[in-house]
Amino acid sequence: MEAASRCIIQHGHARLSTRAIAAEAGVNQSLIHYYFGTKEKLMLAVVGWMNEALLKRQTEMYDSPGTFAEKWAQACRFYEQDLASGYTRLVIELSGMGVSNPTVGQEVRKIRAQWRALIQRVAGEALEHFGIRSVTPEEVEAYITCFWEGMDLEMMLGVSEEEGHHWQSLRTFERFLRYLESEKAAGRRPAIV
Repeated sequence: MEAASRCIIQHGHARLSTRAIAAEAGVNQSLIHYYFGTKEKLMLAVVGWMNEALLKRQTEMYDSPGTFAEKWAQACRFYEQDLASGYTRLVIELSGMGVSNPTVGQEVRKIRAQWRALIQRVAGEALEHFGIRSVTPEEVEAYITCFWEGMDLEMMLGVSEEEGHHWQSLRTFERFLRYLESEKAAGRRPAIV
């Protein structure tokens, strides 16, 4: 898995070969075909392996002490790591494949559903914490998920910060959370309750 993830980072899906992965792992190429069958199944196994670790990391972070703004800032720092690790690129490439390949699409939807469930849980906790009742956790999750996936795609396509304002938008949301925290600390309820 580690060798495959390194090769995916280096080559991406289009130039990825099981021969290169076998050489990187120091194993016979036929072993890769025996265990995974196709390059797509290998990529799904790698993204599943990476996803499990990242979900665990994110869940532990959200379950730790700290404000929602601090946790949002940490999630953004984690995102930088996810970009560097190749995970984001792999999910985007598999998502594209999943549009025309139902098997790949089903597996990508499972991964995305895990993230949606986590975000929805945390959004519910945040809304309860801030006393906001006019917005549902599902609405917050949809906003965050759609923004983040759009940002992923644009970053993978090379859209610059000057054009896309992705990091700026992430910092704006952190400022909004800090504002909500300050309002709560001052004993004021947000106007969007």
